[in-house]
Formats: sequence, structure tokens, C-alpha cells
Amino acid sequence: MHVSSPPLQLSDEQEQHAAALFDDSIVFICHDHNILEEDIQAMFDAGVTAKQLHISLDGQVWANRETFLGSATAQQLVRERERVGAVRTMEAPSGAFVSSGQFLSAAMTALDYVYWQVENSGGRLVLALEANDVRAAKRNGGAALLLGSEGSRLLDDKLEVLRMLVRLGLRHLQLSWAWETSVGTPQSDTSGRGLTDFGRDLVRELNDLGVIVDVAHLSYRSIEDVLAVSRSPVLCSHSGATALNPEQTVLLPDQLLRGVAASGGVVAIHFMSQIVKPGRDKATFAQLMAQFDYVAGLIGPEHVACGPDYALLDPRMWENQGISVPFCFADGVEDIRGMRNVARGLVAHGFDHHAVGGILGENLLELFETVRAQADHHPGRRSPKRGAAGALTAGTTPL
Repeated sequence: MHVSSPPLQLSDEQEQHAAALFDDSIVFICHDHNILEEDIQAMFDAGVTAKQLHISLDGQVWANRETFLGSATAQQLVRERERVGAVRTMEAPSGAFVSSGQFLSAAMTALDYVYWQVENSGGRLVLALEANDVRAAKRNGGAALLLGSEGSRLLDDKLEVLRMLVRLGLRHLQLSWAWETSVGTPQSDTSGRGLTDFGRDLVRELNDLGVIVDVAHLSYRSIEDVLAVSRSPVLCSHSGATALNPEQTVLLPDQLLRGVAASGGVVAIHFMSQIVKPGRDKATFAQLMAQFDYVAGLIGPEHVACGPDYALLDPRMWENQGISVPFCFADGVEDIRGMRNVARGLVAHGFDHHAVGGILGENLLELFETVRAQADHHPGRRSPKRGAAGALTAGTTPL
């Protein structure tokens, strides 16, 4: 991995202060896709206490284009082909759509791999089932993984599947990726539609189960609906302010930034260059810090966190989406080791001790703690739908 040094001018006293703050803080980042052993080791090497790690994503973005389009919903496939100038058709490319069942199977495979790493770490790596697991990891010199999914297609529209995944450790759910699903409309939608009835039921169930509700990639109307329905604080796990980059609808206008904060929630700042500022050239570190400054100034630093969106930058990820210029991260935060530079930048920009510790991880941890505290921790109180169970099993245990 390579991380460049951002052009920061700190005094010796500031450098020492930033280093001490980083080492003393719980460093907890949102939205990470890097699941391999070497990725987890990089997390240790970087001094990161915890990360919210995805076991699933609603689109097969790292596959070839045919498979990527095959993972779309029927409605979204038409829109995606129109967007990139392809022939309008409802047919999946030379094959069936990737079903939700296949998303669940892939997620369970990833979950098995995560469990294997945890079980063979000698206690050094733990699953963050509760906020205290993160705090204990910090005390013990270990690291914690908070498991989540970027999108809900792995649920196959069944709250019963969600309840089982929660029993296995799922503690975060981004309601949808950038495609329209049964939950609601995505960031690209301009129809004015928001959450579906199922989407509202899903938010309520997530609240009851103590799972973080993440609104990233939803349409503005869908986010408004989530804020109206959720009784727990809401997370926007990789975003920022449209005021600094109107090109990107994954960013939020001021009224929605304030809405997330009013829920007691957190907005985590995205580190990818094309999100940080307009255009697809590499963002400077100063441009990244401008997002922190703006959002913290608008809603308070206690509602801000770090949502880098670290992922494998495979060329297929942008080729599949018809994007000619490769994705890249802002200067100084190209990989997880750049989190030390975030601490340096916050100190250089005048954030105080409490604000720096909050943005580095404590704000996200407090949100997690609140969501868990407000839950009904007894999934068995919510009865399965007998009709659904019978339809699945033909009234008996399948052979």
C-alpha cells in the first residue's frame, strides 16, 4: 500500500498532539469492503480499532459487465442500459438475473471467511456485537469488525432472513445501493417516490433488532421517509455536502444533513476524489478537509465520522458503470493508513481534542451504542409468518 503525505504544515507541538490523539482514540471507520486477511492485517498496522465491514453489495460491481448487468433488477437494467447508451431491452444479458438467493449465498460465504479469521486470531480480532466489544478491542490492543451489508437484496424481501443474520452478527444495513429495489428509490431517482411499504417495515424491524439504519445511496425522498419512520439515530455512512460538489447525489443537501443530525445520527465523510469535489481528477487533501469543515460547521462535529469506502479499485468497477476515468482516493488517504493523516488534518484545522476523538470514531461508536440500547433484543417475540413458512417448506421440514 502507498499513502502520500498531504501538504500539511503542522508545528512540532501539533504533530505530537495529533499523534497522541490518534493513538489514544478509538479509530472506527464506516463503510469498508476489504475483507481479506491482508486487509485485516493492514487495519492492525494502521492503528484502526474497528471498521464497519460489508459482507454483501447489491450489485456485482467487480464482475464482468455482463454479470454486473445480470445482477440488476429488471427496472434498473433498462435504466442502466439507457444511461450508458446501450440498446433498450428488458432481457438480462445471455442469462438470468442474479437472484436475491444468490446474494445471500455469497454473503454467507463471506461471513464464513470472516468468522474463520476471528476464530483463528487468538482473540486479537473480534466481532463487534455490542459497543463494548469495540471498547474492549481498544483496551486489549486488538481490532473489531462491525458486520454490515451495502444493500438489502441478500434478505430476499424476508424479515425472517434479517433476523437470522442478526443472530449471526449483522449490526448494520445500508438499505439500498445505487439501484432501485423493493426497499425504495436510489440516489439517481427524480420521480419523487420514496420508501415502499416493505422499506418502512424494514426500517422498523432494524430499529427493533438494534441494527444501524444506513441511508447512503438512497434518493432524497427515501431518506426523508427513513427519518420520518426510524425511532433510532440514522447513519449516512459515506457522504458529505452537495454544497461542495453538486455533481454527486450520494452527497446530501444541507436540509438532509441537518435531518440526519436531528435524529441523533452521524454523517460519515467519503474519501473518494469524485465525491469529495467536482470532476474525476485526484482530490487534494485540502479538498477532503473542506468537507469535514463544512459538515462539522453545519451540524456539529459530534455528528461527523469517517466513511472512506475503501475497496478494491478493480477497473471493472468503473468500466461496468460506463465511467472512463478510474476511481481514486484523495491525496494522503489512499488506503487505511491514511487515517493518521485525518487526525493531523483535523488538528491543523483547529478541531479540539474532543471533536477529533469523536470524528475519528467515538461518534460512530456512540451511535452504535444508542441503536443497541433502543432495541428490543428478543427476535423471538416477532412471530414468523406461518403462511410464508408453509409456502417455503410445503408444510414440513425439507429433505
